[in-house]
Amino acid sequence: MIKVTLSMLTLVILGFGAGIVGAADPMSDKEAKPTLGERFTKDTIKGTLMQMDGEYYSIKDTEGKESKIHIDKSTKLDKVVVGDKVKAYITDRGHATTLQRDE
Repeated sequence: MIKVTLSMLTLVILGFGAGIVGAADPMSDKEAKPTLGERFTKDTIKGTLMQMDGEYYSIKDTEGKESKIHIDKSTKLDKVVVGDKVKAYITDRGHATTLQRDE
């Protein structure tokens, strides 16, 4: 009986530890995924997220050009912070339909 109880306790502890490890980095999972249509019809901007100012985010590409994009409730958005490498799918008016971290 003690052996069974110890086995169950060990499983519970290991399961709890695995849950903590999985929750260690809440930003590790990508949430925003562009649709197939977005991938083919939208322009993309890849670079470093420089600024987040309300509904406007600034991205600096590898050539040093900084672009300002518009974000709103309709934008599919990964959890991002200034300094992240990002990829934005944008309309011709500069509205981001999807903004995702770019590893």
